[in-house]
Amino acid sequence: MMYDVIVMKHIRNITRFTYEFTSFQGWRVTLCRNQVHFTRYFSDKQYGGESESLAAALATRNRVLESLRLHPNEPELAFAECRAEEPLTCYPRGLRPRKSLRE
Repeated sequence: MMYDVIVMKHIRNITRFTYEFTSFQGWRVTLCRNQVHFTRYFSDKQYGGESESLAAALATRNRVLESLRLHPNEPELAFAECRAEEPLTCYPRGLRPRKSLRE
């Protein structure tokens, strides 16, 4: 599924990152429930382009929201299920969480 990213102005829980002075360009999915956060980055380079990385970000956001619907009072469990599905290479260089957070 391809998305026209020029037309889309605001997508809930998804932010576009384009920096002039760094090599990362892509999308970030961030959700927060009861002060528990889920964040994942989708690089244009890793996914093959802006539309492809947006499609991956939207799919992940939808999976996380579905998991939150299944576990409405347990965001830690919902986010843990979604983190277990993601590859270790989903973060751009320099934005990996500390090892203590990934255990």
